[in-house]
Amino acid sequence: MLKFLYYWAEDIQVHMFLEKQLDWSPNTVVDWKNFMRDVCIEYLIVNSEPIGGHGTIVEINESKFGKRKYNRGRPLTGQWVFGIFETGTNKAVMVVVPDRTTTTLLPIIQQYILPGTTIQSDEWASYAILQHNVVKYILFIPSSPT
Repeated sequence: MLKFLYYWAEDIQVHMFLEKQLDWSPNTVVDWKNFMRDVCIEYLIVNSEPIGGHGTIVEINESKFGKRKYNRGRPLTGQWVFGIFETGTNKAVMVVVPDRTTTTLLPIIQQYILPGTTIQSDEWASYAILQHNVVKYILFIPSSPT
C-alpha cells in the first residue's frame, strides 16, 4: 500500500508498471486509482472556499466526464463538472452541475469567486452576463458596493 501511495503521489500512473511493481491484478490497480480519485474529490468538496480577489486571475471551464461506446467518439452519457482554478496558488474548486447554463453557473461563480477577480474563460455563452475586460478572453467581476 505504501508503495502505491508513493507512486500515486509521484504521478506514476502507468498501469502495467503498477501491476508489476506491486504484484497487483489489473482490477486492484483500477480500484485503488478510483479510490484515490474519490478521496481527492471529497477533499475538494469539503475544503472549497471562495478564491480570487483584486489582482488575482482565476480560470473557469466546464467539462463533461463520461463513457464512450467502445472507447470511440464523443461521450454518450456523463456528468458536467464546473471548475475554477486560481493561477499562482493552484487553489481549485470543482462543482458537479446538471448543465452549463447561465442559471446554473452564475450562482457558483458568485459563491466561489471573490469580487474584483479577473476571470479567464473560453467565453462560453453562459458567461456573457459578466462584463468584458479590454483583453479578449478575460472577464471581470466588479467589486460589490460597500
